[in-house]
Amino acid sequence: MLPSSFQASPRHMQQNYQDTMAMVRKFGKPDLFLMFTCNPSWSEILNSMEGVQRPEDRPDIIVRVFNMKLKELLENICKHGIFGTVLAYIYGIEFQKRGLPHAHILLTLDSESKIRTKDDIDKFVSAELPDPCTDLRLFQIVTKCMVHGPCGTININSPCMRDGQYCKSFPKQFKDDTEGNVNGYPIYRRRATEPVQVWKYSIDNKWVVPYNPWLLKTFNAHINVEVCASVKSVKYLYEYVYKGHDAASVKIQKEAHNISYSDIPQYYTFDKSTTTWKKRQRGGQNVIGRLPAVSILDTERYYLRMLLLRKSGAISFDDILTVNGLRCITFQQACQEYGLLRGDQQWHDSLNDAAQFQSPRQLRMLFAMICGFGEVEDVPDLWVQHQVSLCEDFVHRYSEQTGPHYALADIEELLTSYNLSLQKLHLPTVDLPASVLERTNFDVVEEQAKANSYTMQLNSEQRNVVEILLSAVYNNAADTPKCYFLDGPAGTGKTFVHSVVAPKCEIFNCVSEEVFCD
Repeated sequence: MLPSSFQASPRHMQQNYQDTMAMVRKFGKPDLFLMFTCNPSWSEILNSMEGVQRPEDRPDIIVRVFNMKLKELLENICKHGIFGTVLAYIYGIEFQKRGLPHAHILLTLDSESKIRTKDDIDKFVSAELPDPCTDLRLFQIVTKCMVHGPCGTININSPCMRDGQYCKSFPKQFKDDTEGNVNGYPIYRRRATEPVQVWKYSIDNKWVVPYNPWLLKTFNAHINVEVCASVKSVKYLYEYVYKGHDAASVKIQKEAHNISYSDIPQYYTFDKSTTTWKKRQRGGQNVIGRLPAVSILDTERYYLRMLLLRKSGAISFDDILTVNGLRCITFQQACQEYGLLRGDQQWHDSLNDAAQFQSPRQLRMLFAMICGFGEVEDVPDLWVQHQVSLCEDFVHRYSEQTGPHYALADIEELLTSYNLSLQKLHLPTVDLPASVLERTNFDVVEEQAKANSYTMQLNSEQRNVVEILLSAVYNNAADTPKCYFLDGPAGTGKTFVHSVVAPKCEIFNCVSEEVFCD
């Protein structure tokens, strides 16, 4: 397992994600989400080409120009305040294989700049085609950069089609007025207008990706702007060791007695040379402390964390174990004496805490773990109280009616590790085919879009290999070879071929167990 100091390792990404959720705890949920994609037609890129070069031939220039544009975008947002005063922001940059870089940005605004009403949403976000008579340049940018697909009956070959059906909720429905919060997401105004011709398709407001007019005209690129209506949308836009000091090295500062353990870094800084905490002289307002998440299976640290989050001014292990003059033997006993473990409250607190930074899948794993190892008095009530968080991904993918069924089926599978079932726990039982459940964590739309995009980028030799492999997958004849050895020097695209073949096998319900040897 790579350490968190290794850039982009799982632990590094998990720490970044938890840092982000700590910002949510400190400043509240983000108010705006932006996705900023590089435009290869920017003049800065085209003017740097030499001879017959095209943008795809110079990824170094593309990323350099994109980085400059991103800095300019953040300066306009954070310093010039085009959306208001920004309290906090985070962003991540993705570099797609053979594709264009794009950045995901989350903004948290101060109380005076919060987007609270329909008028506030309409002020910053539009999901309609502009009038070409009044703003021709904006119309040209929107029709070029901000039109989804189209897909469906208009274009059945669109990469975002799934089983012949629309996906990603496009086309949207016409709407005369904006609705602020529908299941965590706003529904933007899309008035019925006459369609316009975009390429060979007739497009209306149903197909427009939400945008900010000023940003679009300033940067001439795909910039999706969305309002975060509730905490539900936070996790979709975002994804250890305790050791006391020797008594001789600890100096108690009375003013710290009213500060919780997780907030200590805001007021004190740790001096590694002397292994002591020193009071901050400045800059504390920009610091956010957090305690890493701990598995319920690690009972000692789990209950220690529970105490540290709720008891201010803890100075030692003996201090935190002492309740009303009585020294408890374990942290769990101390939690009981403090009244933190009454009934199922600790399990409700654990799920509420985890819901702030863990994915729905991780929450379901925690739910199953609690049922398997915890002494839960009322499991059905635990399910009902946290159903929204536990089903969030399936509700988003399917519907509010069917989402809970998929979540329960997933929990049923997780419970088998603890020799439990939904029926034993008096939870609603569901009957979903195993093949369906196995594919719930496989995003068909996303993988199909990737596969189709990669297919168009194959060279002749790679395309020949892909055709041979897929022909073997789809041909059930007994004499069709099923084992292939792919060989080639480093950099010839063996992994890229795998990126095309594997999703297509999944999409067509085939077993994908390719092994590529170098």
